[in-house]
Amino acid sequence: MTKSVFSKEYQRLCELLVAARQKSGLTQIELAEILGKPQSFVSKYERGERRLDVIELFQITNALQIHPVDVMMQLKLEFFPAENPENILDLWEITSQDLTSLLNQSPSLRGMLFGYAAEFKLHDLWLNHPDITEVVKHDDHDRQKKGDRRIVYKGQPFILEAKSLQTNSIGQDAGRWYGKAQVDASDRRPIMLPNGDEVTTTLLQVGEFDVLAVNVFPFGNKWRFVFAKNHELPRSTWQGYTAEQRAYLLASLIPVSWPPEPPFVDNLYSLLDELLAERTMKIS
Repeated sequence: MTKSVFSKEYQRLCELLVAARQKSGLTQIELAEILGKPQSFVSKYERGERRLDVIELFQITNALQIHPVDVMMQLKLEFFPAENPENILDLWEITSQDLTSLLNQSPSLRGMLFGYAAEFKLHDLWLNHPDITEVVKHDDHDRQKKGDRRIVYKGQPFILEAKSLQTNSIGQDAGRWYGKAQVDASDRRPIMLPNGDEVTTTLLQVGEFDVLAVNVFPFGNKWRFVFAKNHELPRSTWQGYTAEQRAYLLASLIPVSWPPEPPFVDNLYSLLDELLAERTMKIS
């Protein structure tokens, strides 16, 4: 039997405690000071390297101002559900065919649900990695928090932006898939550019996130992703902006292919390692 400190349930407990600390606005050092422990105590239990006893768990939840029962109930819901959990289709008294028909009749609903499914698959396929010690998804309505996922990879923070392909752009030629990713915000908002200009736009900025992750599921109905560095993405060419402003704004439609072509690659970790090396170069 797997030791509990390495079990999926225990790892999920660690994730819940990390999320609660981040929501409280505390750093690992600040939480350690409240607990009267070294920072390594917090770091090790958050990474699942140290097993917490019940008293320590109570002390941590008390410091984070959350109730330990809430944490336990979350674990129970995820890993120890009732013997006969209620299926949402049964609850709504519809069949899977009914749901499929509903989604086909409502393209906007289908697109929204597909977007959430793609983020779920991104996490499942790429963010469950021993070198990724933190994964945070902010409230979609919190415009102050940029990116779809904030992760810590090999001790360094990165922001991932997840996007999908524009349906009417998808095609295939000589065995190669091609399409365009819609890479912009959901609505227009005023943003301040590094040169001091304020523009109202849906475009995303250069440097606003670290990695663009595009799901290419429509390329053969298989869950795959391609990844690119923010600073290597094409810039906007719209003449309504000045040349200087365009240098700070990403294009709203970016070509994507499978197999991937530069600036896209199919391995997130190799890309993160390159970004780590670039950060090291800048520091030195």
